[in-house]
Amino acid sequence: MARVRFQSMSVPEILERYPASLPVFRRFGIEPDGYAALAHESLVATCKVHQLDGDAVAKALEQATAGEA
Repeated sequence: MARVRFQSMSVPEILERYPASLPVFRRFGIEPDGYAALAHESLVATCKVHQLDGDAVAKALEQATAGEA
């Protein structure tokens, strides 16, 4: 996963810091309220569990949160 900013953060951490990330997670089928383990795993692990392209998710997060950095 090339996007280092989000690599080690959990989905709840990303959402707390970058509220604009919610539509990105939903677009990729990650429902933050529907999966308790999200609080305990990195974005990399979440992408693996959900069989998602981590680079695509991270790129979408970068674009969606560019103004929130």
